[in-house]
Amino acid sequence: MTADPGRRLRIAGVSVRAATEAARRDGFEVLAIDRFGDLDTRAAAGAGWQALAPDPAEALPGADRPLLVGAGFEAPAQLERLRRPGVRLLGTAPDDVARLRDPEIFFLTLGVLGVPHPPVRLSAPPPSSARLWLRKDLHGCGGEQVLPADAPEAGGATPGGFWQRRVDAARPVSLTLIGDGRRAALLGLNRQRVHPAPPWRWRFGGLIGPLPLRPAEGAALQALADRLVDAFGLRGLCSIDALQPTDGGALQVLEINARLPASLALYGREGGLIRAHVEACRDGRLPDAAALARLAGGAPGGWEIVRAPTALALDARAIEHLAAQAAALGLHDLPAAPQRLAAGEPLCSVGVAPAAGAGAAAVRRQLALRARAALAFLNPSS
Repeated sequence: MTADPGRRLRIAGVSVRAATEAARRDGFEVLAIDRFGDLDTRAAAGAGWQALAPDPAEALPGADRPLLVGAGFEAPAQLERLRRPGVRLLGTAPDDVARLRDPEIFFLTLGVLGVPHPPVRLSAPPPSSARLWLRKDLHGCGGEQVLPADAPEAGGATPGGFWQRRVDAARPVSLTLIGDGRRAALLGLNRQRVHPAPPWRWRFGGLIGPLPLRPAEGAALQALADRLVDAFGLRGLCSIDALQPTDGGALQVLEINARLPASLALYGREGGLIRAHVEACRDGRLPDAAALARLAGGAPGGWEIVRAPTALALDARAIEHLAAQAAALGLHDLPAAPQRLAAGEPLCSVGVAPAAGAGAAAVRRQLALRARAALAFLNPSS
């Protein structure tokens, strides 16, 4: 029996396991295209897995299927090259992504909207004050595009590059939303986990959410999301990266990810998330209040990348050990074949499902315990 053509998708990005699983929960047949081809990605991809090319915009297989993209498609030129016959992109239009990824246009627009953000500049700061600034690039992802401005690796001007004033008394957070080009269906606020390692002090490590919000906080974040969706034509699942000042001040917006966000793994656990993305992009329809509440859930959950503590050779026996503990420890993104990992490279990920009465601190502790347990299975003497 062939699949309903309207239920066939291809999902491409650096890692698409969570999006592929969410799509399968909604009854879609998925062709998964990413860099890892993990065991659970391959298991969830009913139409198979394909390797993502070094340049994500190179020919993508499955032209008969609408395309959803995740991390790895930040550079406007990559999306621009997807404007070709047979590509039906379900997401924010390439022209709108280009405005988001142009530092001058993006931060000028935030200023016009009155949206707070840390001070920015488009040229390098003088050496005397470089320690107060960060070098960033809106064409990158994962935190490895964020470096101290005085670091040797920081480099000079690039199309997506800019310098931003450091804000130390703040926590990194993100907003997860679904846009229809005019309005936002806000799913929740998440706390980002950071895995610092030289020279990447702000390397992304995972997420915990949704965080509890007071009614006034929720209303303010909804208003912020609505303004940004309308200003940039955001469609489908997106996220807004921001800093939450520890003194309780307003969020400081850093960037907008107009593609499937890593935080989608925290939402729609009972299904409906990818269907809502498709309906927002294709039909301009957002979830109603009841559907949005189901997608958002209640108590926070979380997931975190488990990184190799040192260089290691992952053999078939080690992979079997991880797979045997997957259910008990909430392990995901399990390697499909033996491989060598450098120190700091992703080994797998670990998740904690929401539980009544458990707050973000409890989730964080559980993630740490499970990550240590996973590594212990690779090195029983640790």
